[in-house]
Amino acid sequence: MEREDDPKIAGDVVLFRRIPPWPDRVTWDDSGQPNFSSFNFKDKDNELSLHLASETTPDEILRGHEGFGLVQITAQQVREACGTGVKLCRCAEDPAMGHVLVCGKISSGSAKKLQRATKWVEGRWPARNPPDPPTALSE
Repeated sequence: MEREDDPKIAGDVVLFRRIPPWPDRVTWDDSGQPNFSSFNFKDKDNELSLHLASETTPDEILRGHEGFGLVQITAQQVREACGTGVKLCRCAEDPAMGHVLVCGKISSGSAKKLQRATKWVEGRWPARNPPDPPTALSE
């Protein structure tokens, strides 16, 4: 399905993204601080899922995602990190909670830029000892 860029998703519009607590997604430094990997900003379908902070809450985003953490980034930071190769699109199939997709291939370099620009939502770190990640058979 062809996605349309939404120019209203711009500037200082805050976007949330869930971060799984699994070891390939989050590591913990010696001081006990979690660090998320750039892998959190790549999507095999080239539709990275985010949510508009103005249309949801951290509790809503994390409901049903035990142990996940939550990060935030602005639309401008996404657009600057990814360049013209991506679009910020409303998710027509799942509009609940301001669901937005970053449509297009996010390069490894862009994923690193997104990682550097993104910050933890206060009080929303992932679980330190998470449940096992889902396997292909359980997804």
